[in-house]
Amino acid sequence: SAGVGALLDEDYFNENCAKIVQNREWTKKELESLGFDVLPSMANFVFAKNDKISGKELYLRLKERGVLVRHFHKERIKEYNRITIGTIEQMQVLINTIKTILEEEK
Repeated sequence: SAGVGALLDEDYFNENCAKIVQNREWTKKELESLGFDVLPSMANFVFAKNDKISGKELYLRLKERGVLVRHFHKERIKEYNRITIGTIEQMQVLINTIKTILEEEK
């Protein structure tokens, strides 16, 4: 299967991991520059929250614009959204969309 092949192709695997790390760090910096609190992550996603907009409201406003993140209703994490790290182009769309939403909050 493709999954087994990808795991066997160590160069591809390492390159893909490096891209995820690079894109995660870029996304983290961008989110922080927009006032987000981003929890430390070694995974292919980050948890982020912003005091200017609730986690649920940001999730819904992103979804309206076709940008999907995950939101959980559990008390401890309800202000955070789980953002999966994708390609740099996908992350740029996310950041630009969040900028637009935050501008509307002013």
